[in-house]
Amino acid sequence: MYFSRHIFFVICVLMCSAPGARAQHQLSDSLQQALAHTADPEDRVQLLLNLKDINEDSNLNLAYSIQLFREAAATGDTYAMAVAAVPVVAQYAPYPEKEDSLRYYISKLREMTPGTPEEGMDALAEMSDGFYRLRSEYNREEALRLAHAIRRWCDDDAAHPDNVFHQVKRLMLKGHAGATIDYYEKGIRHAFIPQTRFWEEAFELIRQMPDQIVRHNFANLVYYVLSGAYNQARRYDKQEKLTSDYVDMLDAYYAAEERLGRRPYLYRDNSYVNPFRQLIRCTLNIKRDDLAEMHFKQFRRRMMNADGENLLRNKTYLYELGYLWKGIRGDYAQSILYCDSLITMIGQGKGYFRMNPSKIYQVHRDRSLMLARAGRYEESYAAYERTREIQDSIFNAGQLERSETIRLRHDMDRLKLAETRAVIRNRTAALISFIAFGILLLGTGVYLAVALRRNRRLQADIARHALKAQESERMKSIFVNTICCRIGPPLKAIDRTAHTVMTTEAPVADRRPLLEEIRENTDLLLSTLDNMLEAASLDSLTERLRVEPVDIDRLCRAELIAVRRLRQGQDIEYTIETPGEACIVPTHPKYFALVVRALLDNARKFTSKGRISLSYETDAAANELRVRITDTGCGVPPGRREELFGPLADPSSESRGLSLALCRMIAEHLAGSIRLDAGYTKGARFIFTVPLKP
Repeated sequence: MYFSRHIFFVICVLMCSAPGARAQHQLSDSLQQALAHTADPEDRVQLLLNLKDINEDSNLNLAYSIQLFREAAATGDTYAMAVAAVPVVAQYAPYPEKEDSLRYYISKLREMTPGTPEEGMDALAEMSDGFYRLRSEYNREEALRLAHAIRRWCDDDAAHPDNVFHQVKRLMLKGHAGATIDYYEKGIRHAFIPQTRFWEEAFELIRQMPDQIVRHNFANLVYYVLSGAYNQARRYDKQEKLTSDYVDMLDAYYAAEERLGRRPYLYRDNSYVNPFRQLIRCTLNIKRDDLAEMHFKQFRRRMMNADGENLLRNKTYLYELGYLWKGIRGDYAQSILYCDSLITMIGQGKGYFRMNPSKIYQVHRDRSLMLARAGRYEESYAAYERTREIQDSIFNAGQLERSETIRLRHDMDRLKLAETRAVIRNRTAALISFIAFGILLLGTGVYLAVALRRNRRLQADIARHALKAQESERMKSIFVNTICCRIGPPLKAIDRTAHTVMTTEAPVADRRPLLEEIRENTDLLLSTLDNMLEAASLDSLTERLRVEPVDIDRLCRAELIAVRRLRQGQDIEYTIETPGEACIVPTHPKYFALVVRALLDNARKFTSKGRISLSYETDAAANELRVRITDTGCGVPPGRREELFGPLADPSSESRGLSLALCRMIAEHLAGSIRLDAGYTKGARFIFTVPLKP
């Protein structure tokens, strides 16, 4: 409360001080000091609101607006948010690198303003963003691309809420984009005229908006384009009616808006500059100098009816409009005098133009043109040289600002990259810890199993053996479910067959099938162990597999020949279908072959007779190579399709290939996929895909 009283005292004292730029600077400095010593969120928002209004003509306005928006959002002050959003969007919109920031402001307004008097400010922010982006784009191709994108967006009903705010937004931007398209594509010089109907409808809808501040901000932009259309069409009657309505709307806004009591330093006279400028421009188009003189006098009276800093600001606008009007009428001497007065104010750091580089350049450029038209060529040349110096300084300052913005974005990207790397390091450490714990757990299980068998042989303490047996069974369940279901049966088959060979006295020729069975089970065991190693390798892999060009036809034929030699079924026909042309795809040959081999082996295992077919095709549009393995076996019951690719979905030991879960893991590491074709019902068909181009 102490700070609040201090702030009020400072404001009252400075408001009673002598008017002028010095008093404004003193007030701004005092408010900044008060802000630095104020902790109450609501008091801070009020201070920032005053600082924003006081510094409207300075380059601090944007910084105060940004800070005001964030602190107002934290306190739920939607009025202050709406006030701050207008200049931020207008200045950020022309720069593509500010797109993320603009999305933040729009989303905050959309989140917090519904149900408040400021409802609809999100639509205004979107409308301002599209308008200023398109207006500041001077490259023909980029302007057309942006205009067509805005037109499509406006025509998409699903992209916009159905209320008066978004209706005005769509009409306004649709007309603005249409004018750009007409100008660049159709060569229509007065491109605003065909869009008049959109903007007239938008201006009528604005009257239906319930809140003054929202209506005022929407009307500013719509009036700008609609009055421009009337000027191009030389419709003075409509221009005068529109401007009269707009000025009445401004008067009503400043007279009745209760919340303006929070803004004692709001500069209001600049709102009337554009209406009078448009009126005078229209009278010049229809060659009515008498009407132009009348409106200029009205404008002069309004601008000179001020004092202090506001009078200096008003003179800036008065001199600007005066030199433009006099120059168009051919009164070059008077136009040059207005230019000189304006340049003098700029040199003294007074008025609005002192912080607007483009306006400074424009007035110097126009002065050199007026001097040339007046026949004062030496003075015109000197003025032109001065204009070039100003243009170079503005360009260098703009480049420096853009470079600084890019540098800041680069630094932010570096910070994000460092954070990402830190996350990766933490995850890697966690994975290593998990693997180490798993190895420790597995070692402990093996140790307990060995100890259990030793204790059984020694017939030691039965109770302790029973307890360890229970623990061993629990640990073995983990090991058995993942490994022994595939290693145990081949070992038993080898042992059984070897025992038969050793105990029988049959001739060598009769023993050959038994030896062949031993060899096949040995191959099965080795293949299973190899696949287990591949699974462990893939499970610890965090990066994408390295790829190389692979002859798909050659690889598929080799795997089909290999599976045919296993002789699982005597009545199985193996076929391959190819596109008939060379197919070279960048992938990992070893893991690609493992998946094809596993799918063929899976088909062989569940097919006792019929056909197993391997086919592949390329789809350039989808960037995919599709490999299909089709069999006429027993198929997959509908109830098991969901768990088919789960771990240990098929505990059968008769397969030498990988499990389907491991196949899916490999496919994902190859940036592809594997799935069951549910539409095929004559057996089973698996579809394995990898990208044609990485």
